[in-house]
Amino acid sequence: MDRKDFLNKFTGGLALTCVSCMMAACSKEEDNGGGTGNGNAKLTLDLSTQITSIGDFVASNGVIVVRVASGNQVSSFKAFSNICPHQGGNISYDKGSTTFTCATHGAKFNQSGTVTNGPATSNMSTFVVAVTGNTLTVLG
Repeated sequence: MDRKDFLNKFTGGLALTCVSCMMAACSKEEDNGGGTGNGNAKLTLDLSTQITSIGDFVASNGVIVVRVASGNQVSSFKAFSNICPHQGGNISYDKGSTTFTCATHGAKFNQSGTVTNGPATSNMSTFVVAVTGNTLTVLG
């Protein structure tokens, strides 16, 4: 008796069905972008109501997006991971000083994500930003 026949006989086919379902679930892309249908979207923002002024930011879903210039062009926004490259602590953004700070060990980064004060020795991870009309999408 081969494995397939054995499993079918003793589990009524349930084991193979469950394994097939689990494999299919693991292979699907997950939409984390707020319902855009784009499996690559980490975050989607409406620029008519969110981050409308220079210096405004949104921190959500492991991403920090900062408006660095006026207009709704890709170059007007920067998107970073909120995970510190030093030891994985959470990074927050301070609009007043336009700096990022790691809560764990105090590493600081400028508005371009470049490390300015250790203990981190590498820059923040960035994400690609796409803008279509008033919709900003962070791809990841």
